[in-house]
Amino acid sequence: MPQMIRTATRSAVVALLAMITAVALAVGSTITAAVSLAAVALIVPGTGTPNPAVPPLGTNYMENAVNYYIQPLDPACATTCTPEPVPYTAQFWPFPFAGWGGLNGAKWNVSVADGVQSLNTQLAATDPADDVVIFGYSQGATVSNVVKRQLADANGGVIPDRYSFVFIGDPNRPNGGLFERLAALGTVPILDATFGQPAPTDTTVLPGVNTTDIAFQYDGVADFPANPLNALAVLNALAGFWYIHGTYISPRGTQPSTELPYGYTLAELQTAIDCSQSPKNCQTFNDTLYITIPAKTLPIMQPLLDIGAATGTTAIIKPFVDLISPVTRVLIETGYDRSNYGQPTPLTIFTPINPAKLTVDLANAVVQGIHDALGDVGVSLPAAPAPATSSTVAAAGTSEPAPEAASKPVQPKASAHSGAVAKPDKPTTGGSVKSAGKLAKPATGKGGKPSAASASGRGKSARDAA
Repeated sequence: MPQMIRTATRSAVVALLAMITAVALAVGSTITAAVSLAAVALIVPGTGTPNPAVPPLGTNYMENAVNYYIQPLDPACATTCTPEPVPYTAQFWPFPFAGWGGLNGAKWNVSVADGVQSLNTQLAATDPADDVVIFGYSQGATVSNVVKRQLADANGGVIPDRYSFVFIGDPNRPNGGLFERLAALGTVPILDATFGQPAPTDTTVLPGVNTTDIAFQYDGVADFPANPLNALAVLNALAGFWYIHGTYISPRGTQPSTELPYGYTLAELQTAIDCSQSPKNCQTFNDTLYITIPAKTLPIMQPLLDIGAATGTTAIIKPFVDLISPVTRVLIETGYDRSNYGQPTPLTIFTPINPAKLTVDLANAVVQGIHDALGDVGVSLPAAPAPATSSTVAAAGTSEPAPEAASKPVQPKASAHSGAVAKPDKPTTGGSVKSAGKLAKPATGKGGKPSAASASGRGKSARDAA
């Protein structure tokens, strides 16, 4: 009997120890999984917002950055992503816009250098076990691009997998960014601003992608025309700076819900940046996925719509705007070459134009304009002709730009000027993705296009960040 008791006791003890061990292993696995999923998003704001935790228009700057652009795009932030501010000077002498500093502000290169130092300090303080997403808005994207290059140089040209990048309104976008368009200026001593430093795209082992670059079409900072002789395109981009560039992460504070660019809703924005639903908005080159969000209205038309709203004459002005917008859009698009957003492209008068295609596009645009204008006054007509979808001319009368789908990567070309962008033997196809996640391998799916030529309904300009 004593022997049986001792045997039973030992069995019970062994079973208890086994249970404790199993529980400990389960807890340990859970902790390890939690650690591996931990991510921090370092938020580098734009001009006029020196501290994204305390911006001028409320306190949801960082939250909107994460919810709008980081979590939907970056697997590291799919579950939990802790935003951390990267405060710096964020000024641009001598421009007198709110928060930019005016004549008493810091010059561009000084402000950027301060941002680089602040971002590097924040990076050094992160847990080595955490994934890190670096988010840069406008001047903040310039800061982040400098640090991106530094990280690559410090790691043999290849940035470790724990780092990824999300940029919005990037003035250094290789094809479209204003600072790259003005590359011929170099460093302007009076401004102390350096132009012609395109965002690097050679920091992964191809076909890896670690960066997502997002721009709204016709944003004058990130989507400036290549041809300076196209006056319509230039004026439209300047209006895009005034109306669009500062509103990427609106609404903030007491702003109305329509304050996102072009009056996009959050649901529409998520569709527009999801390449599986909107493949024509996406294009991959080397380590970067470029997403260009279509314009619902031409920024150059917004002042007319504002006048209509202010004077109660919208019923007259909107049909006129809708009548001329499709043709105007086709003409504006002749100032762009959207074949490769990763190709450094300074200003040039030689944007490609196919005269025969342009003639057809203009004819279709005229029909589209008449159709839209008559629809505004209640005249029901059959559907207008299918719009043009050239690789260099945007769809006439629609809100969709003409970049190639992400499933058809662009081919690298020789750089228009000396830059830091690598030219591999063949372009990436978006296979291994960290920053863009599922977006680098879009499926051909439903359109996900915003409504065509609709007014944004915003009656004021927004330049909270630049």
